[in-house]
Amino acid sequence: MLNSIIQKTLFLIIFLTFLSCLTDVTDDMKVKKFNAKSIETLTKDLDLTLFSSIEHTSKIPIIAWMGVPQNHTNIVRFQEMKDAGITISMSNYTNSDSLQKALDIAYQLNLKVMIRCPELYNNTEKTVLRFKDHPANGGYFLLDEPITSEFPKLKELLQKIEAIDSTHFCYINLFPNVAMPELYSPIDYRNYVALFLNKIPVKILSFDHYPIVNGFIRVNWYQNLEIIQSEADKAGIHFWAFALTTAHDYYPIPDLAQLRLQVYSNLAYGAKGIQYFTYWTPTSNRWDFHKGPIDVDGSKTIVYDYLQQMNNEIQNYSLIFLTSKTIKVSHFGEIPLETKELTSLPYFVKSIKIKGGNALLSEMKNEMNYFFMIQNTNLNKEIGIDIQTDLQTKIVLKNGYIIPANLIKEEFKLTPGDMVIFMR
Repeated sequence: MLNSIIQKTLFLIIFLTFLSCLTDVTDDMKVKKFNAKSIETLTKDLDLTLFSSIEHTSKIPIIAWMGVPQNHTNIVRFQEMKDAGITISMSNYTNSDSLQKALDIAYQLNLKVMIRCPELYNNTEKTVLRFKDHPANGGYFLLDEPITSEFPKLKELLQKIEAIDSTHFCYINLFPNVAMPELYSPIDYRNYVALFLNKIPVKILSFDHYPIVNGFIRVNWYQNLEIIQSEADKAGIHFWAFALTTAHDYYPIPDLAQLRLQVYSNLAYGAKGIQYFTYWTPTSNRWDFHKGPIDVDGSKTIVYDYLQQMNNEIQNYSLIFLTSKTIKVSHFGEIPLETKELTSLPYFVKSIKIKGGNALLSEMKNEMNYFFMIQNTNLNKEIGIDIQTDLQTKIVLKNGYIIPANLIKEEFKLTPGDMVIFMR
């Protein structure tokens, strides 16, 4: 009996010691400000020319839903969209000639335009033959948020298109898991996604979920990402995810923190394309759309600047996000629905202490390196990070430069939505 008590006591001591190395939370989880400095501040005096940087060999696809409208199709507006960091524009063209004009302008700027016009559906063969070799062809838009009864017709249309053009992808965007269940009834959401992938051989899985409502993060957003990542992996394809850039009803005007929260979480789960709803503010009888990056009258808003900064940031990391596979995502603090709690660390991380709030931790690998991303998943609170790594570990800064991690010798802070990437 005594030996049993001793063994249990020793186990408890070892376990508690492990936890103390892994995480540490301040008593006040409502702390909003830290005395700790940001990594940008801690590295501002470094001569970065002494260090190497990430190569920019390819770009993350960045899609503008409701890009430049048909009646504003000109090179100035397309250049403005390119300057915001958009790579693919998706607008609804009333005829194929209007689409042709947009494609020709986009080609001059090395942009893509998604093929979306009535002729794609009522004269499919002729339309695909017309645009399949256009260098600005950004894929074929088939449908947004289909119900299960529409799957057979979508499969037929996809196969008809791909029989003529197998080079470009066909785009279909799925409901989020917060949609009314009757929209994908009689099956649950995971089976809705699985059935879609089983019935329709898409090359890219897309879904929309706007997680920030009335100042809160929806409890089932990360659950949605877990499902999409899992089903895309099973199908052997990549997925694209959304961030909201146009306010309406209970969806707020986004700031940089909200964009970072959405975009970096999507990328942490393995998204290979980022979509924004919307670029140009639409008009609607149903929704109170306002303050998109480009307003209804064509003027820029503050969200345009946030969008531009967000896209510049992620393109500096494009090589990491495009070539890596996400092998593990865990959460710290309040654990979102159907996600995994942080219980272990990468082999090159000796210890980590997270103070003040929630965090997402993503482990990614490509053929050359192992990456460890830590993100602040709070809307309004800073968090403190105290991390100890081995001597070979590096930090990839937002400007793409790679510095030794041991140059950061103190606790640093992450502002809401922001993240840091360690590389080994």
